[in-house]
Amino acid sequence: MSIPTSAHTLKKFDEELSTLRDLVLKMGGIVEEQVLRAMEAIERGDSDIARSVIERDRDIDRLELKADEEVAQLLARRAPLGIDLRTVLTLSKTVNDLERIGDEAKKIARIAIQLQGGSEASEGVLHLAEIGTLSRLALNMLHGALDALVRLDLDRATRVGEDDDALDDAYKNMVGALTTYMAQHPNSVSQAVQVMFAIKALERIGDHSKNIAEYVFYLVEGRDVRHPKSNPAMQGESSDKPA
Repeated sequence: MSIPTSAHTLKKFDEELSTLRDLVLKMGGIVEEQVLRAMEAIERGDSDIARSVIERDRDIDRLELKADEEVAQLLARRAPLGIDLRTVLTLSKTVNDLERIGDEAKKIARIAIQLQGGSEASEGVLHLAEIGTLSRLALNMLHGALDALVRLDLDRATRVGEDDDALDDAYKNMVGALTTYMAQHPNSVSQAVQVMFAIKALERIGDHSKNIAEYVFYLVEGRDVRHPKSNPAMQGESSDKPA
């Protein structure tokens, strides 16, 4: 585990930071599994799997509350500075994004129940949307973001951002294909709309995964790489010097 837990004169701080870190990693593992299972439910038309995903979302919520409590105690009791503060803030932000990803997985599971039955229309729409392709992209981003956080790997974090571009392109293509399909097959509109909601959830999972990857830059270098066009410091770094 490479998330900083450097030695302190206050051993208790290290223990509390380690507890928070372990909570976040546990939450990340559950969230990853939730997304995988939700997609399994929608592709198989398995309502039992879908219901298990919905039920397990409570575990994510409990971990979020526990992690938030740990963050509050760390900030109040230890007043961390420098990389210690960045570590606490990074883990806190990661918890928020993981909870949001969990919500998107639950949303996909509910859609799977609505599409239950494996009707010809539903299967046709799912095939057209190539939802499996999009889910693999989103899952790879999530796994990559968590891996980058664990290893403090800036190269891996950069690749997650690049993968987000591919996911966005695939999402736009699928929306276009579904829109055309609905115009040509009005009897399948309800199924297509549900699938549209599912691929939007996957696109959002990609966005939250990208957020987690960006936090790695903040943790390691103290740089906020979000919204570079709005960040004067980053603009200054990237702009050419006047001739």
